[in-house]
Amino acid sequence: MSDTCVLAIDLGTSGPKAAVIDAAGRTLSWRSRPVATTFVAHGGAEQDPREMWSAIVEATRAALSDLSPVPPIAMVSVTSQFMSTIPVASDGTPTGPCVLWMDTRGAEHNLSLLTDDSFMLFVERHGLIPLPSGNDNIAHAHVLAEHHPDAYRAATALVEPMDYVNARLTGRLCATQSTVFGQLVCDNRTWGATEYDADLVAATRLDPDKLAPLVPINGVIGEVTSAAAAELGIAAGTPVCTGTIDSITSAVGSGALDASAGSVIVGTTSVMVTHIGEHRADLGVGILAVPSPLSNRYFVMAENGVGGRALEWASRLFGYGDDVAGAVADAATVPSGAEGVSFLPWLLGSIAPSPNDDVRAAWTGLSLPHDRRHLVRATLEGVALNLAWLRPAVEEFAGSSWPSLRFGGGAALSDLWAQTLADALDRPVHQLAEPRTTNARGAAFLALAELGELAIDDVPGLLQVHAVREPDPAVRAQMDAALERLVRLHADFALA
Repeated sequence: MSDTCVLAIDLGTSGPKAAVIDAAGRTLSWRSRPVATTFVAHGGAEQDPREMWSAIVEATRAALSDLSPVPPIAMVSVTSQFMSTIPVASDGTPTGPCVLWMDTRGAEHNLSLLTDDSFMLFVERHGLIPLPSGNDNIAHAHVLAEHHPDAYRAATALVEPMDYVNARLTGRLCATQSTVFGQLVCDNRTWGATEYDADLVAATRLDPDKLAPLVPINGVIGEVTSAAAAELGIAAGTPVCTGTIDSITSAVGSGALDASAGSVIVGTTSVMVTHIGEHRADLGVGILAVPSPLSNRYFVMAENGVGGRALEWASRLFGYGDDVAGAVADAATVPSGAEGVSFLPWLLGSIAPSPNDDVRAAWTGLSLPHDRRHLVRATLEGVALNLAWLRPAVEEFAGSSWPSLRFGGGAALSDLWAQTLADALDRPVHQLAEPRTTNARGAAFLALAELGELAIDDVPGLLQVHAVREPDPAVRAQMDAALERLVRLHADFALA
């Protein structure tokens, strides 16, 4: 095995991770830094792109400082949250705030775009429609124009975070068919498109002059500039590959490379991931296929909604502060089923397998003997049951049935959450080692494949598993009943 190392930057909603990963897929070092979110009136959520970049610089320098000697970095690969929009100048300098994926201020604008003809155009060519919730880049462009007009006018392009970071790294402003997915401007029936679809652009009412130039969906886009190199502490001229949506790198980093394998990733949100070989969409269940950097493959996007963020929120709500591990340890003292307490996890509405912006979260079944331990345990189980509801829909979409699933993301550090998932999914769950770098590892694998250090289909054999959690027969009937109750309550909420 070669001693080649790559730098993977994973820019999530809570902030970036920077990881140094070798050709065997081992994480040699990683560090993270937080980025603050500002919530504003009428459903707004924003971050400062300059703070994003500063956090990336700090995390990268910290990760490199942990290594002695510091290995040469052969390539930089960036993955990030998506359906977030940053206005940038031609060199990547931000002209205004990042409007986050959770921002809903443009909902009415998106609804105005939907006619019978445009609906069919979006579905047939792209796969997605402008989201009525306003959680996409089309709505965010409108938000920037309305709420930050100077930033909008000054922008050369409106880009996703991974393309912003790549522009800061290389000085080159560009995007790919995959990274512009949330703008709904490419004909995704053809994998690897490098031109915008004029009909789709017109239907979105996006300004075509504010679309970044498209480049091939995988490959090298440029080299780290001397200025960026000096900030990060790596060599100028280091190649940088195309950016990637973080859900896609979670699939790559967990070995879900074709329909024969599926993974569950629980970070801020919960997703169930795999890949298929064709463009497809089922908006009724909220599942669709996104062009992937894996040649001629499409990533299956099955966003399940708020995941780990629900546990963080509950932990703060019940007095644990940032001690999520302490909250989970207390929850482990409560039996499966939380002694009758259930949690409906739709803190931002439900997505797949039953999209509904109006349903909301709740605890049910509370009585006087219950305490915060029960509510935290119920929160874990509610997120797991929501994924159990999703599994059959994803398997049907992918045309496969998975005998087991891999589990990555920060939640996979928790043995309790892994066992709860196994019980809810009724499948063995392979708890990945070093799960917090699942996305970064996926980004690194893409870079290593670009360098010729590995074949992408060799990735599953490189993954290390911390433990395999088998479903507990003693709680299976209880879990099935809880799932039935969750689905019924969702229907009741939808009709209310």
